[in-house]
Amino acid sequence: MGASSSSYARYSNDFELVIRATKDLEHLLETGFGAPSGKKEGLHDKISYVQANVGLSVSTVKKLRYLVTVRNKLVHERGFNKLPDRKSFIESYESAETELKSKLKKSGNSTACVIS
Repeated sequence: MGASSSSYARYSNDFELVIRATKDLEHLLETGFGAPSGKKEGLHDKISYVQANVGLSVSTVKKLRYLVTVRNKLVHERGFNKLPDRKSFIESYESAETELKSKLKKSGNSTACVIS
């Protein structure tokens, strides 16, 4: 489905970078960890579900919430039109993705390669 994390830096448009990364994150949470899908559940809800059912580190949860908050600001806030720290966004995504994939690998879930 998505780009590998190391390739996210190639997107010069912040909107494209953020939307692609968070779409891939959402897909991983749903298909890899069984987070609820649908119109009523947002990414914060999916993160909470995985946190409660899988046991993510506090650091990873903070990074995931940061990613989603930035995404929401880009999409919904009129004056928020670029990443405040592009490098930090990419590093947060890569770090969170690494922990999520590691948890999938340890559990033997075959969807661990979804984003690679």
